[in-house]
Amino acid sequence: MDSTLGTSSNLGTRIRHRRLALGLSTTEVAGRAALTRDRVEHIETRPFALTGAELVRLAHALDLTVDDLTGPHRPTSTRRRPLAPLLEPMRKEECVKLIEAGGLGRIAYNAAAELSVFPVNYTTLGELIAFRTAADSAVAQYDLGPIAFEIDHFDESMRDGWSVLVNGMVRPATGPEADTVHDRVEPWVGGTRDTFMVIEPHRVTGRRIRSW
Repeated sequence: MDSTLGTSSNLGTRIRHRRLALGLSTTEVAGRAALTRDRVEHIETRPFALTGAELVRLAHALDLTVDDLTGPHRPTSTRRRPLAPLLEPMRKEECVKLIEAGGLGRIAYNAAAELSVFPVNYTTLGELIAFRTAADSAVAQYDLGPIAFEIDHFDESMRDGWSVLVNGMVRPATGPEADTVHDRVEPWVGGTRDTFMVIEPHRVTGRRIRSW
């Protein structure tokens, strides 16, 4: 198969979602598919055309058949399907790699005898997870208290995804820590949020769900 194939508008997005669901970097997918990292990033983000050989190699790199990858609806496959989706534990190394990407997560902690959960924009500083909040927020007063932090990604069309849970303690960031992450995390919500907090992980676990 060496002819150029026109691709559907959502194929690049589907490739990216599948890669993230597997916890793979663009470099790792490129290595599996015998492509360059720039080529994989181009396929995920901009209009493109694939050769048949590239399509086959990408599908194999993502543990799919070509029909799985290009199907217009729920992917089909000639392989035997499990009777129910598979829920698999993830290695700590996989979880840490997903956390290091930064972005949006959720924190959960006990505040005034109630469990509070809300989203935060975060970044990482070594093993620490850093986020910004208002000085008068409840979590800013929650010095050295137990906290849970969670990130996830799910692809409804592919019926797979993952979630990572961190259990640890939260505390105010030190001056050097706050200076380091100051320009790396910007809350989406408005208002003054110049208090930096860090989570010291004690336990990192994750699960992945697969439907084929």
